[in-house]
Amino acid sequence: MLYIYLMKTKIISNPFLLNGYQSPELFCDRKAESGQLISNAVNGINTTLLSIRRMGKTGLLHHSLHLLQKRKKGIGIYVDIFDTENLRDFINRLASAILQSVPEKNTFWKKAMVFMKQLRPVISYDELTGQPQVTLDYSQAKQYEYTLQGILSFLEKQNILIVIAIDEFQQITQYPEKNMEAMLRSHIQKLKNIRFIFSGSSPHLLAEMFHHSKRPFFASTQSVELKEISKKEYQAFIILQFTKNKRKINDQALEFILSFTKQHTYYTQALCNKLFANGEKNIQLEHVQWAAHQLLTQNETVYFQYRTMLTSNQWAMLKAIAKEGKMYHPNAKNIAQKYQLGPSSVIQRSMEALLSKEMIYSKDTENGKYYCVYDCFLARWLEQKQIPHFA
Repeated sequence: MLYIYLMKTKIISNPFLLNGYQSPELFCDRKAESGQLISNAVNGINTTLLSIRRMGKTGLLHHSLHLLQKRKKGIGIYVDIFDTENLRDFINRLASAILQSVPEKNTFWKKAMVFMKQLRPVISYDELTGQPQVTLDYSQAKQYEYTLQGILSFLEKQNILIVIAIDEFQQITQYPEKNMEAMLRSHIQKLKNIRFIFSGSSPHLLAEMFHHSKRPFFASTQSVELKEISKKEYQAFIILQFTKNKRKINDQALEFILSFTKQHTYYTQALCNKLFANGEKNIQLEHVQWAAHQLLTQNETVYFQYRTMLTSNQWAMLKAIAKEGKMYHPNAKNIAQKYQLGPSSVIQRSMEALLSKEMIYSKDTENGKYYCVYDCFLARWLEQKQIPHFA
């Protein structure tokens, strides 16, 4: 006979989120950035949000739209188009996002549902989230453009500020419809009550879309760059989250966290999440080092797969960039000799390959351009610095 025992235990939620957005209380800082996004929208300015991956842009978008609606300044609609492949997918994702933007009892939701039904869609509900999903399927491609125009016209007629945040916007450049940029620009420039935030994790592609004089979106937005959260703000946030859960963390442990993760949002959250999950009540430096070691060890299988994806020259280049932290002159003789990278032609090909695979990224600064490994934890693993190993 099988007996199942259910024990009543108090579930303590981990406050260091790795996915999604819950509330302002679990969101760290970004007061200036969220204020700028909201101010731009209220004042009739479209925005381009530039950021490398895992810096927290998606969380910022959700946070800003949440504040917009909480302050009753307008309605925020978040649309993630990362996995869309064409205009049809784009329309379906936008239509679904509109219905997901407010509760079903909201007047706007009821009007939107009436409008959507006129398009004769298939409306289903996600089994896990309960969120409505809209699917439109037309026989003629031109109908999707008419539908987009109709959706924007419906939103415009509501006579309220509506902010549409389109995440991974650079994806439209991969659509088979080669006129996507021009078509969207022609519709958007006529709107008075709708503002847009265009976001993406490929800054160079977005910069080209919005700053190249021959592209349709040239000079149509104000750019906001998302950088690291300040050390002071992140320290205060980490202390607060541990304190609220009756735990302490000392200064050395805090310093290690933000140094190890380079204050990049996802990696800082991941290390703190692991540290919280480990359950220590009085957190010291060795506890944080152990948590960091655990994370790198858990990811080793993935890192070894990266090794098989790359040539020996590319792998050597990747390790060199990781060990430099920020590599300003990859073709310099001292760099080539120090890491045995070979001639300039080999270095150049390796750099191009790593950039195209998005294993590294580049950034222009006052001191010149530098290159970094995209994955902070991979960079730490490649550095081979001696993080204490524990039995």
